Amino acid sequence: MDHYSLDRTQDLLFDVSTMLHEFSLETQCKDMRKVTPERFASTKYNKEVLSVWLAETLKQLKLCYDGLKVSTGKIDELKEEVISLQKIELQKQRKQFDDAQSETVGKLQTALKSELKSYSDAVTSSLSTQAPKVSAKEIASVVKDVVATEDRSRSIILYGVKEEESEEVEKTVSDVFSKM
Repeated sequence: MDHYSLDRTQDLLFDVSTMLHEFSLETQCKDMRKVTPERFASTKYNKEVLSVWLAETLKQLKLCYDGLKVSTGKIDELKEEVISLQKIELQKQRKQFDDAQSETVGKLQTALKSELKSYSDAVTSSLSTQAPKVSAKEIASVVKDVVATEDRSRSIILYGVKEEESEEVEKTVSDVFSKM
């Protein structure tokens, strides 16, 4: 049975095809599914010719059966081999994916650590180069100078006086006070 091969299958298909063709010509039946006993009776086949033809047909049928059994076994073997190869390929792809993911995570972690360190360094260096500290006495002195320059305690606000662009403010204020 193991001697069965693809070449033998093709030879067998050719032999069966030839036999069916000859029979369809002899019985004038193109569709082998429509063969009836009457078709045999209407041909020149006698009992001896039909016996030879039947014996050849049975031999071909046995070869087909054996070939189908072997082919079925081979198909099952090939199917299992394909499944096994697919599993191996999936494992390889999964490993490649995991490796790529690990590499990407590693690069991201390295970049993140580097960036955080750079930010930390920038904050540290900016804190170390702060502006000089100013004492309370210096602040009080500056405030005193500003207050002395702009002493608003002597300022007054006039309501109801219209402002004009070319107006002399001092003269307008003097006129308002003189009317009081």
